Amino acid sequence: MQPWVKPRGRSNRTRLRTGLFFLALASGMALGAAAEKTGPAARKSVLPFVENNYSKALAEARERGVLLFVDAWASW
Repeated sequence: MQPWVKPRGRSNRTRLRTGLFFLALASGMALGAAAEKTGPAARKSVLPFVENNYSKALAEARERGVLLFVDAWASW
């Protein structure tokens, strides 16, 4: 084969990337479907939010021995 002529077909690297992409896509879809089956009640107990009451959230975090996540934002 002459060096200036590109071989036809896909390289092994391209095939590997394509395969990994579709594997990740299928895994994500399967995990999403499994999360849908658990329902919102199961997800709510994993990470409960306390809105607009810092002292209550801090007391609950200390009682349970977990870290406190504070979400803040501004419209500007």
